[in-house]
Amino acid sequence: MRLGNFQIASSLELPFEGELWDLHNGANFLGLQLLPSDNTAVMNWSSTTPPRLLGRHGVKLLFEGVQFVQISARDTAWPLTEDTCLADILKVDPNLPHADPRLRAISDFSDHFRLLFCFQSRRIIEIGSATVKLIPVSGKDPAETHLL
Repeated sequence: MRLGNFQIASSLELPFEGELWDLHNGANFLGLQLLPSDNTAVMNWSSTTPPRLLGRHGVKLLFEGVQFVQISARDTAWPLTEDTCLADILKVDPNLPHADPRLRAISDFSDHFRLLFCFQSRRIIEIGSATVKLIPVSGKDPAETHLL
């Protein structure tokens, strides 16, 4: 996978155009769309902290050339609100099987990785694709982030 126009600064922050998108403290996960007609997937977040980052109301990650998508079960002991709160973003080795995603994490600069999103509810979304791009969403309605 290649990160198109952003980097992963920490396990929760994505630098973009000189600013940091904090997907733990400053955004709520709205959902994942799989678009088979063009083999893409989109993860959507709405911004939760004023002022809106760069005047934007949300962000989406566009995965192009999707090769792998896996979604785990959530821990039912957690409230549903914790499904919207990101706990970690990890680059993981797709060839290293392990139940603990942190033991699959890689830090090298190769393009051979998948992105793994861990939520507070213990739900995990793992995506492998050719590229992923960050797309800021402007507008007054955070629901706009559901639109491509």
